[in-house]
Amino acid sequence: MKKIIVVSIILSLMFAVCSNITDAQTKTPKPMKGKVVSLDDVVKGKKDLQLDKTRAKELLEQGSPLVFLYNKKYYFVQTESGDFAFKKLADYAHKQNVGIVGKTKTVSGFNLIIMSNIESMD
Repeated sequence: MKKIIVVSIILSLMFAVCSNITDAQTKTPKPMKGKVVSLDDVVKGKKDLQLDKTRAKELLEQGSPLVFLYNKKYYFVQTESGDFAFKKLADYAHKQNVGIVGKTKTVSGFNLIIMSNIESMD
C-alpha cells in the first residue's frame, strides 16, 4: 500500500514537471463517456472497478489517485489550472457513466485530460 502511495506521489510530481511537454493533443467537443476508478484497484487487478461515495472519499483522504477509464485507457485528469482533479472525480465516482470535456494529451506515455467540464451521464 505504501509503495502505491509513493508511486502515485512520484507520478504526480512527474506530471507537474512535464505538464508543458505535449506529444499529442486533442480537444474533445463532446463528453468522453467513461467511469471514475481507483488507480490502486487497477494496479491490483481488481475486476469490479465501480466505486461508491464512501470508498471514493476514503481513497481521496488516503491520497490514492482516482483516474478516468475511457475506451479501455486510463487517464489522469487535471483542471485547466494544472492541478489534479481527484476531488472533482471523487464527487462523480459513484456514477456508472461520467462525461468529461477537455483536451487530451499524452505525456511520457501517460494519458492526461485537461478537463473543462465534468457531468453525470446516468
